[in-house]
Amino acid sequence: MVERNNHGSGILALIESACGYEKVYKQNGQAGWLTTSLSRPAALGRLNAALVERPEQFQSRKLLAECRNFVRLPDGRMGARPGTHDDRVMAMAIGLAARATCGGASGSLSPRD
Repeated sequence: MVERNNHGSGILALIESACGYEKVYKQNGQAGWLTTSLSRPAALGRLNAALVERPEQFQSRKLLAECRNFVRLPDGRMGARPGTHDDRVMAMAIGLAARATCGGASGSLSPRD
């Protein structure tokens, strides 16, 4: 799952052309996931629901640590506290949202690390 926003388009170009990777997620006929002002809150809502409904399936301590620092910011958006990161949170949220559009797969929701 590659987010096509910002420099993700370069990654998509690399894996499709240079690497010849054929199993690229497509959304509305375009490669990659597009995070928008509508898709971001929906993806985060899906992650929140999964954390509440199936917390035992989240095995990554690093992901859970980032979740603890994911807060409502002064501008009203959700994101990482200043000085922390939300890369794993967003990757999991996007992955769950994309998986839901593809019919989903069973099993653990995150790797151990």
